[in-house]
Amino acid sequence: FLDINEIGPGRAQVFTNTNTAFDIYDVNNYNITGVSGGRRDLIETMRAGHLNVKRRLDFLPFPTSVQLGWAGRETARDLQNYTRNYTYNGVNGDLSASTFKAVIYGNIKEPLITGIERNPPEGKGVPYSSPHLAYQAYQRNSALFTTTEAQAVSMEQGRRTNSQYFEEGVDALYVQGEARLFNNRLNVLTGVRYERTTTYGRGVLNDPNAVWARNPNGTFARTATGARIRKAEAGAVGSREQLNLTFIERGFGANRSYDGFYPSIHFTYNLKENMVVRAAYASTYGRPDYANIIPNTVINENDLGAEPDPRAVQGNLTVRNTGLRPWTADNYDLTFEYYTDSGGLFGVSGFHKQIKGFFGTFAKIATAADLEELGVDPSYVGWQVNSTINTGASTVSGLELSANQSLHILGSWGKPFKVFANYTKINPKGDREADFSGFLPRAINYGVTFTKAGFIVMAKWHSRADVDSGPAPVQGPDGRIIIKGRTILDLNISYQLRRGTSLFLNARNAMDERVDFLRYGSLSPAYSAMYQPRNYGGATFDVGIKGSF
Repeated sequence: FLDINEIGPGRAQVFTNTNTAFDIYDVNNYNITGVSGGRRDLIETMRAGHLNVKRRLDFLPFPTSVQLGWAGRETARDLQNYTRNYTYNGVNGDLSASTFKAVIYGNIKEPLITGIERNPPEGKGVPYSSPHLAYQAYQRNSALFTTTEAQAVSMEQGRRTNSQYFEEGVDALYVQGEARLFNNRLNVLTGVRYERTTTYGRGVLNDPNAVWARNPNGTFARTATGARIRKAEAGAVGSREQLNLTFIERGFGANRSYDGFYPSIHFTYNLKENMVVRAAYASTYGRPDYANIIPNTVINENDLGAEPDPRAVQGNLTVRNTGLRPWTADNYDLTFEYYTDSGGLFGVSGFHKQIKGFFGTFAKIATAADLEELGVDPSYVGWQVNSTINTGASTVSGLELSANQSLHILGSWGKPFKVFANYTKINPKGDREADFSGFLPRAINYGVTFTKAGFIVMAKWHSRADVDSGPAPVQGPDGRIIIKGRTILDLNISYQLRRGTSLFLNARNAMDERVDFLRYGSLSPAYSAMYQPRNYGGATFDVGIKGSF
């Protein structure tokens, strides 16, 4: 690797075992071995409704109202997600990758594909073949791409693994009251919501040991030499008969329900005409993602011999925790706001969340109590079980500072300018198993607006700190994936042509900042930290005219 920069090598040189230079940028040095494609069928239906009724209580000596409401929804998701793999047989046995870098000649009966390659410049990446041209050739001659029996079994296994069904129903009732006290200086808003959720799902059951015969007591049946006996109906290793035993499509199902009361109260008090204090408490919760609770189980039992050691690990069980409960939190917020005579705003707020049952990772030798919590059969005591669980108590505390002010107080030159800024700091703490990956620890947003003679120019900067995105085991036991902090600039420019009509230019990520994913670990050198740079569309610009006529 040569010309190494912050992203990776700028150039690469390759040599054979005889130290002969090999051109990796020449498409003629590559063969096509196979192709793959995918399909994702998703049917999702949802029905929802709500009803709200509000009444003022005029018989009380201060402004008061009460509100009642109901909301409900039902969601069903049916997912089929699978891939197709084919072996490439070549044109007259020629597997050269240059085939599909070319123009296709001939007719529908007998296509002739010639190799007019178009190599990318050196340093820009290795050449690639065109899926579009390959598919055109396949339509003319299906013998070019065929599927082996092993590929057919693998595709069917993938289809069954990704065949999932899920239903969720949510019903909520609430009552809310609002009152204004002390000559409207204090506003109180309070209420409670009751919510009930029911879920049902089905996913694959993967049991690799279903191919082995068992004795009446559940142990493996064995030959005289101690080898496990394979069931006759299991067929050959890797066969479709084996697949029918070990991968049961939607063979694992589970349902559960949970409910709770979630009260809240909010106070807004006007200390003065330009000073406001806000305080609030709310009980909230966070649902598990669909991917965490749709049933899916992988069983891999260890062969411990005819007389297993009872202290040995029986096997590995990877199971989605269909009993995963939503985490709940007690949220406390306090805010102070000061409004300037010139229309500016300065604010400071703090918040504290006490979380119960936060999501975390479970990976240990399971006890009977562990299995009961996960809803797994108690026969798996002594197995290594991997799942997602509700951990103990966690907290998330934070501070937010905000400011918005015109600069005309500095003189006539500052009259067209208005500046604004916002700073947020978050500090999560919890059990060792708690998963705080994805939390943004610090963020700063700031900008300036210029308004004069029909022009409005707004520049906004968004600055994000590094974000821990989870473990990176390939970097060692302490390896982590980090989304590198970055600052992006958004611009909004408009010019008023006449009343009600203006030209505009909007630019998002105007400086074309990319997102860098890094992998850190004590076992890897610093220069290898770059894992993947991404550019989500890069800088985008919109130009147009808007108005009313």
